[in-house]
Amino acid sequence: MTSTTPKIKRPILQVDLVNNTILTAPIDQVDINVDAAMTRTKFSDELKAKFYEQIDSFWHTDEDLLLFFAYNSDDTFYAQRNRQKYDFASESSYWNEYQFKGGTVEQAKAVYNTALALFIAAAGVKTAATLKKLDGVEKEYSFFDAKWLKRLREKRMMLSASDWHVLPDVEDSYEGEKQRWMDWRAKVRAIGIPNPKDFPSPLDFAKSLYQQVFPIDPKNYLKLYPDGKLEDGVTDAPAFMDADDASQWTNYDDDASSDFLDSRMLSQLIYARSRVTSTKLIKKEILDIIKEMKVTEIYPDFDYELFKEEEEED
Repeated sequence: MTSTTPKIKRPILQVDLVNNTILTAPIDQVDINVDAAMTRTKFSDELKAKFYEQIDSFWHTDEDLLLFFAYNSDDTFYAQRNRQKYDFASESSYWNEYQFKGGTVEQAKAVYNTALALFIAAAGVKTAATLKKLDGVEKEYSFFDAKWLKRLREKRMMLSASDWHVLPDVEDSYEGEKQRWMDWRAKVRAIGIPNPKDFPSPLDFAKSLYQQVFPIDPKNYLKLYPDGKLEDGVTDAPAFMDADDASQWTNYDDDASSDFLDSRMLSQLIYARSRVTSTKLIKKEILDIIKEMKVTEIYPDFDYELFKEEEEED
């Protein structure tokens, strides 16, 4: 005598068509008799309409609405519907919510597959939106964040490259030279680099970068004003780092360059992209339903290639 292990009853899918919410157990665990955490996602009214189009009118019509459907691991289901009735006494129509107990195991399984396709399609729509957002982030990053990172690097390089001027064993080549370097480094260190996140638009950020200036260092000051004099060789030059002397302040090149990109931030973008673009394996019958839904009619960015058909086990 052959005995079979009975299936354990546990919820593996719940779709709330009033609040456009669906919960499902991991697709690869729906046939395993162990509890699994369910994942929730939202779907649009447009996707809900696609779902209603796919299920048999046995489950949903304009006069008898399917509101809620739950499917369990033992192939049992629960369905809540809202039926339009007519009250002859008041000569008016009204809606009556009730539990629908009709439907065979095969019919319920078909609704489950369609609801599962709805869940996967909704996740795919989110993936497409995420990819589009990442593309936008990368473009913003390339044109504006790169400039910001370049400025940060310039500031660090100016400070690190001038460290040796203030070492204790470095002697002044003229009176006050080391103090000038210390003053210049303090000024550079105090200058804040504008962050693109602090501006209402990329254009405002770009403008702030164009207005960003640093003082020329003591060596360049001496090139500009040899012996601390103007071109006539007699008139005293403006003091070092004179805020009113435009000649002593320079706007560093702010053209974007890959050499100045922050590798950690790029790695985060690459990691995010790899997560949302990973291919998901689903059963052929579910993939067919997704294609029949024609999701691209309402979401042109939806990518069917994100889903691959599972190979049937022998």
